[in-house]
Amino acid sequence: MASRPKTIEGLSGLLNFVMLPMWILSGVFFEASNFPDVMQPFIQVLPLTALIDALRAVVNDGAPLRAVWSDLSILVAWGSVSFVVALKIFRWQ
Repeated sequence: MASRPKTIEGLSGLLNFVMLPMWILSGVFFEASNFPDVMQPFIQVLPLTALIDALRAVVNDGAPLRAVWSDLSILVAWGSVSFVVALKIFRWQ
């Protein structure tokens, strides 16, 4: 996202547009399970939800990494797709 805006203010606005809903929905501040059932499939594929769920399972419950493979696969998928998209749309100013 940093390659498109011309100013720092524009970048800040774009980042807030993407990050604020993710912070609210992913379970960082509120339990993700409190949101309506219709939103749950969307919430469960957010990268921050996967990270929070995996960290809570490993740190709080002592789960091994193999127990959180689904969360880790979501993170790998998001990272891979984001990397490919960044390669396609990034441009130097």
